[in-house]
Amino acid sequence: MFQNCHLLLSFIRRLEKQLEKITKPHPDFRLWLTTDPVNTFPIGILQRSLKVVTEPPNGLKLNLRNTYFKMHPQTLDCCQHTAFKPLVYVLAFFHAVVQERRKYDKIGWNICYDFNESDFNVCVTILSTYLTKALKAKDARLPWNSLKYLIGEVRL
Repeated sequence: MFQNCHLLLSFIRRLEKQLEKITKPHPDFRLWLTTDPVNTFPIGILQRSLKVVTEPPNGLKLNLRNTYFKMHPQTLDCCQHTAFKPLVYVLAFFHAVVQERRKYDKIGWNICYDFNESDFNVCVTILSTYLTKALKAKDARLPWNSLKYLIGEVRL
């Protein structure tokens, strides 16, 4: 499974050429690709693919719910710091707002922000790592500057 293929189209073009060379694939061979809609995605792969389209949820509440449903159940238990769950909620809320406003394109933002599910998961991992370190060091202060910088650098 390759996810976010729209981010590395040069690799997808090479993959397409490799797939064209295969004359007798194994009967159980399956290749799963996920992508956001882009005009430059290789047409050959699209023509030979079974396509499944998922529509994003409509509304802030549904976006927030969708973000929580996609999280692994153990994600919220990976860090024992008392601030972890509230900060994950804040991050999920931010993610939902970005997803909701994305449909308005340039009316919603001055520039397009692409803060997708993978970015959200990376930010949750950053939160967990830093808050676990703070908890083990018995540091009552949260590393706000580090967290703001790292989360801001993920995609924004």
